[in-house]
Amino acid sequence: MKLMGRDIPARELLARIEERLRTRGLPTSEQADVPEQGVEPRVDPLSFNLHALEENADATRALPLHTHRGGAGQVVLVAKWAFRKTCQVFINEALGRQRVFNGHVRDSYAQLSAEVIRLRAEVEALRAAQATPPSEEPAQPETPAPRTSSRSRRPSK
Repeated sequence: MKLMGRDIPARELLARIEERLRTRGLPTSEQADVPEQGVEPRVDPLSFNLHALEENADATRALPLHTHRGGAGQVVLVAKWAFRKTCQVFINEALGRQRVFNGHVRDSYAQLSAEVIRLRAEVEALRAAQATPPSEEPAQPETPAPRTSSRSRRPSK
């Protein structure tokens, strides 16, 4: 690998990076587990997002408590747990309107997703109809309707 005219040994560089990652406990470029069936199927973004909105619609539902700190971090976790237990009534009251709003957003997204799916099906049907050859019937020439003026003429002065 050349960078600004200097030779950099790529293998040595990658080995040093992987070693630094291992010392920090981060995964390296080791082989990952591949499912036996091959690649997982594609996720439909509409249903995925709707499911995510359903899971997170209730703002009063607490997220799991966790910390990456030791010692004082455990004390903070206990304090958070005690606060949640003693103040849950107030949390529910404060976030009640947010929970209702999130429900409306979820329902609106579900309706819009259904409309997108319906429109996609309609577009596919129109494309399929457009791709089929036209029938052998001769086209009838349309006679244009006589034009009538919608404005009345003003009398001249």
